[in-house]
Amino acid sequence: MTLLLNSIEHQPFDYQFIKGRLKDYRYPRNKISKMLKSGEIIALKSGLYILSHAFQKPLIVETAANLLYGPSYVSLDYALAYYNLIPEIAYNISSVTTGRRKIYHTPAGTFIYHHLKFDYYNQGYKLYHSDGVNYLIATPEKALCDKLYLSPRLQDTDSLEEFLDKDLRFDFSALKTFDTKLIKDLSCTARSYNLELLTRLVV
Repeated sequence: MTLLLNSIEHQPFDYQFIKGRLKDYRYPRNKISKMLKSGEIIALKSGLYILSHAFQKPLIVETAANLLYGPSYVSLDYALAYYNLIPEIAYNISSVTTGRRKIYHTPAGTFIYHHLKFDYYNQGYKLYHSDGVNYLIATPEKALCDKLYLSPRLQDTDSLEEFLDKDLRFDFSALKTFDTKLIKDLSCTARSYNLELLTRLVV
């Protein structure tokens, strides 16, 4: 069994995946239950698993975030740190969703999901795909817009700059590379005064 689990390259993995690996067993469900009981695999939620630390396999937390609760994609502070736009390490994995706000405390970390209206949610994210790893994540522009969209209303561009500088310690040089059309489109869809201010700042 250790050999079988060692052959798993990417985690998390779902019930159908591990069941397929156990197709030679007469009762794969019972085998999965035994592996959970022994701690060889750990459930993030029902039907979604990771390996125990003993296997020393890398965990793709972005994929875990997508699979734990959907539809969703990684955004906000975690994505800003992912793109090195803010210096702080994001210990919680933040995502946005069209569903209700949710928080999952798991052995792999804390996953937080914030609600966005569908038409605004459905812009400004991309699929990361490399060596069998897939996950959805906000573009740098959308990650910042989502942060501002969910933040308290700011007064003017001066207060926006102060928020970016003091609260986020945001890398202002990155604004020069941002897609201004996307920001304008997001601002128009969101009808958020904070995004209006960001539009004024970048245009």
